[in-house]
Amino acid sequence: MNMMRRIKSIASGRTSISSDPGGDSSTKRAKFDQEAESKVNGEAHFVDRGATGLEQHMASTSLDNAASTSHVASNAKHGDDQIHRRVPVTGIKDDKSSMNDEKMQDAEPTVVSGNGAETGQVIATTVGGRNGQPKQTITYLAERVVGNGSFGVVFQAKCLEMGEAVAIKKVLQDKRYKNRELQIMRIMDHPNVVQLKHCFFSTTEKDEVYLNLVLEYVSETVYKVSRQYVKMNQHVPIIYVQLYAYQICRALNYLHNVVGVCHRDIKPQNLLVNPHTHQLKVCDFGSAKKLVPGEPNIAYICSRYYRAPELIFGASEYTTAIDMWSVGCVLAELLLGHPLFPGESGVDQLVEIIKILGTPTREEIKCMNPNYTEFKFPQIKAHPWHKVFHKRMPSEAVDLISRLLQYSPNLRCTALEACAHPFFNDLRDPNASLPNGRALPPLFDFTAQELAGASTELRHRLIPEHARN
Repeated sequence: MNMMRRIKSIASGRTSISSDPGGDSSTKRAKFDQEAESKVNGEAHFVDRGATGLEQHMASTSLDNAASTSHVASNAKHGDDQIHRRVPVTGIKDDKSSMNDEKMQDAEPTVVSGNGAETGQVIATTVGGRNGQPKQTITYLAERVVGNGSFGVVFQAKCLEMGEAVAIKKVLQDKRYKNRELQIMRIMDHPNVVQLKHCFFSTTEKDEVYLNLVLEYVSETVYKVSRQYVKMNQHVPIIYVQLYAYQICRALNYLHNVVGVCHRDIKPQNLLVNPHTHQLKVCDFGSAKKLVPGEPNIAYICSRYYRAPELIFGASEYTTAIDMWSVGCVLAELLLGHPLFPGESGVDQLVEIIKILGTPTREEIKCMNPNYTEFKFPQIKAHPWHKVFHKRMPSEAVDLISRLLQYSPNLRCTALEACAHPFFNDLRDPNASLPNGRALPPLFDFTAQELAGASTELRHRLIPEHARN
């Protein structure tokens, strides 16, 4: 009922819409950054038994989660780089049908006696020992906590043998099941996906088992970069917006079409950035899952500001298009300097979306969740995109956002189609470079797997002539 009152107030003109949709977005952002929200255990819905239909699902989404980053920037501060609580993934049975890659057959990680990663502790682990290879001891010095939440703790550490910085994500492991995040990370190998270097289990005197994921360390996040510009009352330079958005889409094309996995938590905090090369890497695969057609999935997933509307409508048979909606939200946020849809609850999130996109048609609702085709919404007109963004905004950027933020999931452009969008043509210029004159990070070294199924015309748009073999 709260949602209906909000929508009716918009329809009657009592709620204004400006280029800052949703009112004081900075205040909402601060609330979002600081809140520690409820956990949801397993692939199950929390619902209000007294509610029905869409209102029942809306009641459940008022528990909204803000999924955690598995790997956060250095110099993390309370607020800006706070690790948010998230839907825990340990204890969810592994989908073995999606994990048949030979890499998944690796021997179980070694078990370290003690608590594992702890500040100031040196952890000695063993790797190798298969196929006649000698075992090798690797030691890590856990230097400091850079983030924590209900999922566990992330430490910045140093590999003493190599002298390199790493991040160790330590999560409580349910002994009954394999860890889905580990299974997924073991099969990934892409320049825009954070690399799993090593993993090991640690045990405690209470017979608790922790999984420690050793990841490459990247010192910045897109969120932190964006907030730095906001604090200076500036916009993120368009070249960086183009670079970050392009690399997100390239990573998602790899995840969706090569690995066959949906990330389900794309947001600025889960996008790592090398501050020198501006290479971007997607991280935190704690919510990632292979979506099998016909098999239900939890709708209560993805951080609220970046949650696709079909999830708010309670859809359980959604597609990787939910990640593309999140990309549209991230791109819009980089251009605006604040979230596009800063909902304060699940109900409010849908209201914020309707204020911009207008009331979804019956056909659009059917595409999101057929169970709600008879639900009656007050009719709100869509807010023109050119009024959402300032006049100096590149028209190509607005066009790409409009293609990503579609109610109907099947109308959103795919990750590979997004990479070929004219908004990224500047990156394909043979003379393109970073503002400091350095070369751009690798952008066009696609593998045959990444381009599988792409038409000749799409390939020509994707890869500039100077980058073709």
